[in-house]
Amino acid sequence: MSSMGVPGAEHRPFEGLFTELPANYLASLEDYHRLAFAVLGEARRIATDRFGLRSLTEGFGTPLFEVQMARAGEMECRVWIVGDQLFADEAGTQRSAHITTLRAAASFVGIEPGTQAREHDSPELGDVDRWLSVSPAMGHHLSRWFRLGKAVLEELCTAPGAVNADEVQLWPGHFDIATSIGDADAGTRATYGLSPGDPTHTHPYVYVGPWADVDRSDPYWGDPAFGGASLQYSQIISAADPAAAVLDFLIAGFERVST
Repeated sequence: MSSMGVPGAEHRPFEGLFTELPANYLASLEDYHRLAFAVLGEARRIATDRFGLRSLTEGFGTPLFEVQMARAGEMECRVWIVGDQLFADEAGTQRSAHITTLRAAASFVGIEPGTQAREHDSPELGDVDRWLSVSPAMGHHLSRWFRLGKAVLEELCTAPGAVNADEVQLWPGHFDIATSIGDADAGTRATYGLSPGDPTHTHPYVYVGPWADVDRSDPYWGDPAFGGASLQYSQIISAADPAAAVLDFLIAGFERVST
């Protein structure tokens, strides 16, 4: 496979990524992570008991979901972030607001900041009245990163032998975009994803997390943090075609796990 097969490759989904991360990258990343699980994921969870998010044409946020109204019946809603702006669409009526605090963002969509979607690698909710470290540049970087992930992961799901592929989702608790492919009983299932960074990785990275044992003598499985494989951001951003580099790395993991 090559980047020519990546959906959206003609739009160069990696354009707009930081070539050098700003000094406040990790602090800002944690605040966007908080918005993902405490506001976006929570808004969908309250209505549907599901909290998976999506990479959207612009930004990232919930898929369309139904909200039960007392008298008007069901209403289609969506909540998403573009740059440093929060958007809500309620039955076709769109609103937006500049992101300030977690409490204000949650109030904008009619909820309280929640932690049901929080995971072990999520930041603490913290002071919900603290001004968040968000910016147009950081928000757009994250949107491009998740869009790149959506493109290459959806292509990976079409690979020959890619059985039982999960829908590509942005998980608000982990704040990564991922899918799982393979047969768990046969020992060929793994999770494939793109993370913008986490407590053990200070830069964005691509990963393959096998569900079963793998050949640890293979240097491909060299990430010391979780025992899987990772492709570092410097290798991605310096590639002539970052989308192809990411896809090639994921295919290499898929082939190892599947044989």
